[in-house]
Amino acid sequence: MAYDGRNGDGVTAADCYAHQHRRDIKRAGDSSENLDSISSLPDVLIQQILSFLPTKVAIRTSVLSRRWRHVWPNTPSLSFDFEGFRNIRNPADFINETLARYTARKMMRFHLDSYHVRDCPPDHDLNKWIEFALSRNVENLSLQFSVSHSLEYSIPDFFYTNSSVKQLNRNHLITRCSVSWTSLKKLSLHSCYISEESLAKILCGCPILEILRLYCLSQPTFLDLSKSPRLRVLKIKRRLLVTGATLIVAPHIHDLRLTNSQLPCTLVDVSSLTKVKLDIDFCQVKEELDALFLQIMALEMLEKLKNVQKLTFGENFLKILSLVELRGVSLPIFKVQVLTLRTTISQYVIHGIVRVLQNSPQLKKLTLLHSWKCGFIPEDLLDYYLEAHSLNQNRCWILGETWPLESKVVASFMKIMLQNTKTLEKMVVIGLKGYCPKGKAFEELLQMDPMPSHDNNVAIVFT
Repeated sequence: MAYDGRNGDGVTAADCYAHQHRRDIKRAGDSSENLDSISSLPDVLIQQILSFLPTKVAIRTSVLSRRWRHVWPNTPSLSFDFEGFRNIRNPADFINETLARYTARKMMRFHLDSYHVRDCPPDHDLNKWIEFALSRNVENLSLQFSVSHSLEYSIPDFFYTNSSVKQLNRNHLITRCSVSWTSLKKLSLHSCYISEESLAKILCGCPILEILRLYCLSQPTFLDLSKSPRLRVLKIKRRLLVTGATLIVAPHIHDLRLTNSQLPCTLVDVSSLTKVKLDIDFCQVKEELDALFLQIMALEMLEKLKNVQKLTFGENFLKILSLVELRGVSLPIFKVQVLTLRTTISQYVIHGIVRVLQNSPQLKKLTLLHSWKCGFIPEDLLDYYLEAHSLNQNRCWILGETWPLESKVVASFMKIMLQNTKTLEKMVVIGLKGYCPKGKAFEELLQMDPMPSHDNNVAIVFT
């Protein structure tokens, strides 16, 4: 007889979990009017709403009314995060009982995450859960295991043959057999070790793959995507631990988002690109910055991106371009029409920004996205390099010690950018309103004076 997840009294762990929250709801007061308005919705709409919640939370809705007890088992999505199971004695039993009560014939999404817990579920349970999701023709499958468990767990062969999954998100994947994912359009691999052979098997078995995301601990030294004609988006994040150089051959992609490490990366064939986002993930392992190598790599990449219409440069990439400019090395002329600069306001990026703007004669829209992130190249390493090579970065603009930012500093920074554009139609500034408590109101930037005559018609938007 099949196990239905019930104990001797016919009560499941899911029932018990829902029951323990009834008192909390009663203490919250009478909300019958709000409940009635929600309950009046069709089941299919309520199920769609519940699909955005973790399954543990969706089950709690069964205490609201008798009708709701039969709503959640037919939701199109199941999501199990072991980090949220701390108050459940046996998470594996909870999942088994939940699946036993699940009635939907078609599953849109199945998410399983045990990445942040020490006690991982048994392999036989994992196999059973994956098989269950595939049997319901799941379209979006996300499986996240801890690194140690991923190395020990051998995913069953049936996983590699499927015609329903359209999106797959995995943090560890070793292909020991052939792959046939005939409907897969989006593949995300991260925190995993993947070889050229494994990736070749995967790509060969994904004939309609459109989006590939690689955030791996190791990556192929030769990334050949020439045999994936429908691949359009490539997202790569190379961490410090990723060893060796990478050669990228991707003649069909239109959108490249590359966060490179401090290791070699060469764009061999990216001839179809129309949109690119570039930055450098920095982690200090040496006393000195390997600045010359980073400059050469950046210049080689930019030569491949001259015809791209939409470009985004991160702060570290702009810092390296500033060093290129200060050394008097030429940058290529770009055909970019939409440029985004994701950076803080800094004298260490201004030279690179000015040169990129001057070399972008077709630029129509400029976005300054002021943002912080981890992994910035430290200023002391840049200062050391500048001093060692007798480079003067103060010839253009000096920020000085001014934090929080004053409105006049922001205005000065923007003015320099506007002075170096000739065809600009719109400038968007994002993320600066909260950083200008000093001086006059932020709106004074809208009346910057004097302005270059050719900038009178530039629309400036602050968000």
